[in-house]
Amino acid sequence: MFSKKGVIVVAKSAANEDKLTEIVLEAGADDLTDEGENWEILTSPKDYEAVMNALTAAKIKPEHAEVTMISSTYTKLEGTQATQMMRLLDAIDDLDDTQAVYSNFDMDEESVTA
Repeated sequence: MFSKKGVIVVAKSAANEDKLTEIVLEAGADDLTDEGENWEILTSPKDYEAVMNALTAAKIKPEHAEVTMISSTYTKLEGTQATQMMRLLDAIDDLDDTQAVYSNFDMDEESVTA
């Protein structure tokens, strides 16, 4: 259900799409997508460092960068289900032994009730 990927987020103000596409694809990135105010770059874990080095060489500073687990499928949650899932994830995250929490749900912030 999950695959390990490098995720790099670059502000749109840092580079235009054509320039960024050329830089990251030549360095081995898998994909570049438009995420509103940012560009999201996906890489395999083995190409993550090369893409980061290419961005640094081009003087482009990422807003966020990490190797993490990405879900291959998503489940839409709304209302009570979304609220319960957020509570569960918060409870798991608060445990001292928890290092990372990954999930495959999709929801709007409005769907979480207090």
